[in-house]
Amino acid sequence: MSDLDSKLVEAILADTVLALNTGAWRPPGGGATASAFEKEARRQLEVSALAHGVRNEVILHSGRKFPDIVFKDSAYGVEIKTAQKGWSCLGNSVAASTLVDRVSQVYLLFGSGESNFEARYSHYEDAVKSVEVTHSPRYVLDMDVPRGGSYLRRIGKNLADMLALDDPISCVVEEARRNLRPGEHLWWISGGTASPMTIRLWNKLEASERRKLISAAFAFFPVSILSRAEADYSDFVVWLSQKHSILHPCVRDSFTAGGRVPSLEFGSGVLEDAPKIFKTLRSHMSETYDIITSGISAEEWAVFYKCNVRECDTPKKRLNMWRLLVEPLLIDRTAGEEYSIDCIRSFLDSASD
Repeated sequence: MSDLDSKLVEAILADTVLALNTGAWRPPGGGATASAFEKEARRQLEVSALAHGVRNEVILHSGRKFPDIVFKDSAYGVEIKTAQKGWSCLGNSVAASTLVDRVSQVYLLFGSGESNFEARYSHYEDAVKSVEVTHSPRYVLDMDVPRGGSYLRRIGKNLADMLALDDPISCVVEEARRNLRPGEHLWWISGGTASPMTIRLWNKLEASERRKLISAAFAFFPVSILSRAEADYSDFVVWLSQKHSILHPCVRDSFTAGGRVPSLEFGSGVLEDAPKIFKTLRSHMSETYDIITSGISAEEWAVFYKCNVRECDTPKKRLNMWRLLVEPLLIDRTAGEEYSIDCIRSFLDSASD
């Protein structure tokens, strides 16, 4: 029986990936679910191990431990990750509180795709792109991280170093603190939304980033932003803080500072004494349109609009859904005269051309 070492483990993984990618297995139903892929990965690793003379039992913990699969009585394990497309996902907790005893060398076996399923492997540490915070700091994994460019490599650590620390989270926090820029602060978020670890103030952002975020506000939160009676911007404020770790103390000023505009070209005509937010919307409409049509997935849109994915799985469906909300909100902000309504409708028509 061969002694297990890193060279041999990598040979086993290489054979496993080759077998998976040459038709040994395809995800049932077309999608590589975690449970199905874990079971097949364990089976194929065992086959490949035996072919190399390795008879260590291949144990599947299936998410209850880190890593998911281990070679019995060894320091080696394999974490299993899947994605419907692409090669990135949220990884495991930096704290690694469920680490299997004795394991210090972890590899990543990643399966991606539906009709074009493919598997790849790497050292786990080489695929760590960054760290994000949910209820606890977690690694962000990406199989396309450039060689030598992983987060752990950048901070001079490997995964074995991190696993051996009594408090690995403190290492991540200190690294974040060392990289703070003027106007940034560390921020700990609890809850289920991943976000950057540093707080930024709105007025410290580049103008281009502020513009993109305001456009996103019009796309994702039109009721919160455009309602005459309920324009409290709360949805946008929460999203800024949870998703982007941005604090905006004067959010109303970004949309309606100055209150009203004496005269505003809008669509096919000119609105007199128009709400200032009409001008803000007009100046951001191109970016808002791009976000709605190509800057968001159907799955993400369904969360914002509380709809079924099938109802928003094309750009046209999303744009129509957005317009159905926005048109009456804009009309309600005017006197409701036929001329104003024509201006609003022509503006929305031209925006979708």
